[in-house]
Amino acid sequence: MATLYGTLLQPVSLDECKVTPRTVVHVGDDGRIASVGADKSPPPEAVGDDACWILPGFVDAHLHVAQWDRRGIDGLPLFKWQERIGFPAEMRMADPAAATAMAEQFASAIVAGGTTCILAFGTSFAAEVEATFAVFARRGLRATYGLTLNDTGVPQPMTQSPDQALDQSRQLAARWNGAEGGRLRYAFSPRSSVYCSEQLMRGAAALADMLKCCVQTHIAESRDEVSRMHQLYPDQVDEVDLFAEMGLLGPRTILAHGLLLNHQQRREVAQAGTALVHCPVGNLFRGSGLMDIVAHRAAGISIALGSSIAGGFEPFMPRVAVEALQTAKAIQGLSPMHRAEPVPTPAEAWWTLTAGGAAAIGLGRQVGQIAPGYQADCLVVRPEKWIADLPPQQQVSALLYTISPQQIEHVLIAGRRVGP
Repeated sequence: MATLYGTLLQPVSLDECKVTPRTVVHVGDDGRIASVGADKSPPPEAVGDDACWILPGFVDAHLHVAQWDRRGIDGLPLFKWQERIGFPAEMRMADPAAATAMAEQFASAIVAGGTTCILAFGTSFAAEVEATFAVFARRGLRATYGLTLNDTGVPQPMTQSPDQALDQSRQLAARWNGAEGGRLRYAFSPRSSVYCSEQLMRGAAALADMLKCCVQTHIAESRDEVSRMHQLYPDQVDEVDLFAEMGLLGPRTILAHGLLLNHQQRREVAQAGTALVHCPVGNLFRGSGLMDIVAHRAAGISIALGSSIAGGFEPFMPRVAVEALQTAKAIQGLSPMHRAEPVPTPAEAWWTLTAGGAAAIGLGRQVGQIAPGYQADCLVVRPEKWIADLPPQQQVSALLYTISPQQIEHVLIAGRRVGP
């Protein structure tokens, strides 16, 4: 059992984030939060003190593990970047030893930044996915991961036949979905509509439904991607209709990016119960555009945040959340039709970073909140002292904008200390 002490930051909803000083959090031997209460001073066994804060761990719902060491390479649009940077980075992972080394490097860095839960793409090599899952199991990371499916438009070493890709995915799902007491899950992962045949997309949807796994893919990421989709599937109205016909939309599907979805497409995604991952840093870094999170929320879409590594360069999720707020402000300032709309608040950012992100990827009843019965995925941080002198809602804002990885002192996943 672990005991944590400090000021509790508790995202309650899109509109509310509670701040409770002098809070004691008891973690049970089962890795779940046993109790949350008040105490004027830290118990002798507690981790933390009056200057510390207790936060839920961060959720990063979109990234590519094999591209971890290719962050920050600028100057290329999406498809050129994939050809010159992304695909070569992934092809290195055909060697399981290289895959293990990359997963170890990634796990150490991501946990040190307070990310406790990820939804991520693997590569097209089953041995890499197996090796990466093994590292995540050993290191204690909460991860949903999967073999990236693509049978067209990628270099030959990455090209799979639909039957081979689906059979490998089925075997990996049987081994890893629900492993480590549910800490690890498998995601069927078609790269996107422009890299998958109809047979592969339909097969992935059917297997995911049969095995009760989630699905992740990219959608409406750039104008070039949308244009190429129409060239490949001229009979489809748009990418949302294509995914619906393939069986890929539904409550276990998470779509990355989606910044070019129009009003009708957003409604269809929401009606399907499909979630979306907002990747503001990646969208700007690749020059793809600005996603209107206010319009997506208004349509009823559940939203998580993603670093989009390495299409994005920033792995520290509070900075990604800040970029989401800044993007919304830019849209409001640049577009007269948006000026009367309220922009997202720091409270909404904290919610999307934690409980909201967890809910979007199907883990809302397990992680994202510091409350009895939830998995103890928690951070103990020591922010700048002046924040404690502010009124609570100013604290919520100041902490979001000023927190840094160096202030994180303890990271727990399922009650086990995993970093930094």
